[in-house]
Amino acid sequence: MSIFDGLIQIGENGEVFYNQWIEWDHFLIPNKPEWLREILRNIMAIFGHCMKCSALDGCYLVTRNMPEQPLHENCDCRKINIAYTKVKSKAKAECDIRKFTEYVFKNIKDSKGKNKIFYDLGYDINDSQYLQNEFCKQALNQYLLGNYVLKNLDRRGQRLAIPTNLNGTVFYSGWMLCPEGEIRNTTPFGGWIK
Repeated sequence: MSIFDGLIQIGENGEVFYNQWIEWDHFLIPNKPEWLREILRNIMAIFGHCMKCSALDGCYLVTRNMPEQPLHENCDCRKINIAYTKVKSKAKAECDIRKFTEYVFKNIKDSKGKNKIFYDLGYDINDSQYLQNEFCKQALNQYLLGNYVLKNLDRRGQRLAIPTNLNGTVFYSGWMLCPEGEIRNTTPFGGWIK
């Protein structure tokens, strides 16, 4: 494994992709700590700054798969080119185990049918730790390849749909994009890939 793994990718039809990355930049918003970031975002919103723009600040996106810029008239965001090695070294995926223990497998009514999908794939609550690890591993790998679908962008941030493969069944899981290449699972099942 080298630092160049994933930098160049061959698509399904033989097309070559170069994974060029940028960091979205909206001035004066720190990436960390999270509490300070949120305070400053809200203060800047009082002065007319866009909450969508400031939510993207510090996020890493592959150039072929990012929101169009500018996001709106008078947008003051910019793209900063960053090295793939930086993305690869900082990126991480987080998935709260309660997404499985307290949501998918525990609460049949509130899981909205997701529990049946996981049961049909051969998993139950005892597999929660495995599923948490597998989701993080697969999502991080797909994110680093730029293999994600942009979903809703609002004041809370950019959502991503990332392909997940369990026992040969591929579907989207939902993730929130955070600064410095961090992605956080929002839902274990985000829909079937068509």
